[in-house]
Amino acid sequence: MAADQNQERPGFSDLLAELGDGDVIVEVTAGGARRTPHLGQVQLLQDAIATSYRALAGSAQVELETMAVVEQTSKRSLSLWLRAQARGAGDVDASLLQFLARGMLAIIAWMDGSATLQLADLQQAIRVLAWGTSITTTAHPVLPSSSELVSAIAAWQKAKDALAGGNSVRIVTNNGSVDLDLSKKIADPRTLLLARKLVNHSADMIFVVEMPDYQATGQWQLKHGETRTTAVAESGTLLDKFYRRELDIRPCDALRCKVDFETSYGPDHEVLAERYRIVEVLEVLAPTRGESADRPAVERAREAAQELEPAS
Repeated sequence: MAADQNQERPGFSDLLAELGDGDVIVEVTAGGARRTPHLGQVQLLQDAIATSYRALAGSAQVELETMAVVEQTSKRSLSLWLRAQARGAGDVDASLLQFLARGMLAIIAWMDGSATLQLADLQQAIRVLAWGTSITTTAHPVLPSSSELVSAIAAWQKAKDALAGGNSVRIVTNNGSVDLDLSKKIADPRTLLLARKLVNHSADMIFVVEMPDYQATGQWQLKHGETRTTAVAESGTLLDKFYRRELDIRPCDALRCKVDFETSYGPDHEVLAERYRIVEVLEVLAPTRGESADRPAVERAREAAQELEPAS
């Protein structure tokens, strides 16, 4: 049904009789003497549903189409009828749409009902849902990563924050329904990812200097492989000579260091961040330029080159 036919719809209850597996109804009702919720608030809820579906869909492409917008003045409510369309990832059938709807409801139930807010519990609930649908009869389901789940949780929290406390929100699908608890807050959903940390000490690493610490902040902009990082330099290392202007270090020089580095992992062992602290600078490796007593690698390279020169 096109959105311009909204005026012919008598109310929210009539939408429920026509729901399919791909349909989602969002009803926002103002409490007390509050004004009818505006479309922008409902749009944030639609964004949260879309983010949840994308996290759960794996390689399938999911889009939400607005079928109807219904405003009931007597109830001071605004309802949105959405329909999910999935394509790709082989044959997309009703089982995928059922899984998406049930998985979205599981995310909401976890947000509003979990006492510990452990992502592992939510992932286990989604895993059980996946194996309980016919989508898994021919292939293993691709379950969402921790970061994808947190993106969905953040979208729901943003939608909650935009709604007044006296409002009520109901999400209805053909596979179940749930009332959103607007009083439950997750202040910073990204902190859900920092479930476990592993610290490795005194590893030898070579960093390329992208920007020396000209401001003497103790932080160096470095690159290791394809990874860019900011490392903290402890006092008492060779870098003290740089701060005293006794040693010239320029961009593209390399530092062979002993470092402590801390790796932050998500609940599914996903590497989230690495932090480096330079404990000792063993050697400065520089491109060939003027002679320096602090560059033994450069001297060795020059000596090797001289040995290879022809006798003439």
